[in-house]
Amino acid sequence: MALTNEPTSTPQAAADAQARGGDKHRRILDAAIDVIAEHGFFNARINEIAHRAGVADGTVYLYFKNKDHILRDAIASGFAQFFAQIREGLDHATTCRERLEIIARLHLEALSERRNLAILMQTELRQSANFVEGFSHQHIIDYLNMVRGVVRQGIEAGELRSEISDRIVAHCLFGAVDEIVSSWVFGRRAFEPAAVAREIVDVIFNGIRAGE
Repeated sequence: MALTNEPTSTPQAAADAQARGGDKHRRILDAAIDVIAEHGFFNARINEIAHRAGVADGTVYLYFKNKDHILRDAIASGFAQFFAQIREGLDHATTCRERLEIIARLHLEALSERRNLAILMQTELRQSANFVEGFSHQHIIDYLNMVRGVVRQGIEAGELRSEISDRIVAHCLFGAVDEIVSSWVFGRRAFEPAAVAREIVDVIFNGIRAGE
């Protein structure tokens, strides 16, 4: 994703501005998510982001160097909140199945509650191979590794077959949840996060073959 030709600020200036600004940083990020979701990254304008956030145009540059910087921080912030919720949720789970359902449910809830963030995740992150490879790819790796860790725990506890590939299970879970979100974003197919999470994990655990 090409950088824009907009003014830049030094890292120290940005840090000082964020410390002084209180919730302005968060407001700018939230406004950017809405504007980019509505108009697309390349058509989004800094002045509209500033207007939505209730700040002057120049204030945006105290926190961010350009639109790429804003998009990266918005995505990073979304993942950080998601992972924090996951860690808290997993602390209260006792089985592998419960842990996988928590991950799937929180993933679905996080995006169903913020449609514009979901649009950002399902569109802007996939528009540029360079952006995905250079930034968001690491977040996906962290997600998959988290699921793989849960699967390995399930294998060690005897809940899952020892020959199961934790990598394949992680990709199956992420792929299923991601497709549900995409169907909602692009096709307006509503879903109930907890119910869908249970169904996805049930398919992973029991497959689709009728019982014998």
